[in-house]
Amino acid sequence: MNRFKTFLLLGLVTSLLIALGANLGKGWLIGCTIAAFALNLGAYFWSDRLVLRMQGAEALPEEEAPTLHADVAELAARAGIPKPKIYVVRDDAPNAFATGRNPEHGVVAFTEGLLRTMPRRELRGVIAHELAHIQNRDILVATVAAGLAGAVSLLANVLQWGALLGGGSQSDEEGGGSPFGGLIFALLAPIGASLIQFAISRSREFMADAGAARMTGDPEGLALALERLGRLQEVVEPGPTAQPATASLMIASPFAGGGLLRWFSTHPPLEVRVARLRDHSRRPGLAA
Repeated sequence: MNRFKTFLLLGLVTSLLIALGANLGKGWLIGCTIAAFALNLGAYFWSDRLVLRMQGAEALPEEEAPTLHADVAELAARAGIPKPKIYVVRDDAPNAFATGRNPEHGVVAFTEGLLRTMPRRELRGVIAHELAHIQNRDILVATVAAGLAGAVSLLANVLQWGALLGGGSQSDEEGGGSPFGGLIFALLAPIGASLIQFAISRSREFMADAGAARMTGDPEGLALALERLGRLQEVVEPGPTAQPATASLMIASPFAGGGLLRWFSTHPPLEVRVARLRDHSRRPGLAA
């Protein structure tokens, strides 16, 4: 169901992109779409290096954390993927993330705060969650979603300026709508694209939690880890991992909000994720 929702949401973003292009004319549609996808194609191939540099992540040698390396290798073998590279981020705020465009280029990074405060059972749940992202090729899905949403925003900006500067005549001649209607659509489309992108991210988090439960056979371990992350986020000041551009990669969003803000969150509420994991733990064959 989560995979179906993901592809449905990607289709909705694509529809927004096409609808915006229809308000601009063929030349703008082709040029802006090619530019947006070219930029995001580059981000796809080099995003892992960019993210690691943004976070100030450093490679963690095996001799400095032999148990961590052993657990990552064991769980990666269970997932049927190569052991990813392991990095550490000098940040007291507990968090972790995965990056890399496919399993062969996988990277898992942990903050010092997480490695210092997380018991081994809970840490294995976190490891499995990040490996599930790599196994599911979530970086690819996130990149496609970001590329489509970026193209929507780019085309919307062009359409807004065209309407404000009186450039609606071209779309009128080609059978488009009124400049005022085009401006309203251009203002709302990027918001809709962002909401869809965030919904895709939330669906992938549920999938990674379920994958981690199957991988470890211990859903309660990850549930306890998420509860601990929620408590620590309330008392530990956010550090380098609290960046809007990379928040969707983290196991727990550093910008969690309540009420209407949850629609603009890259992650489902922690309590909902914990409840789902505990439902997994009650199923035969999964409880540790």
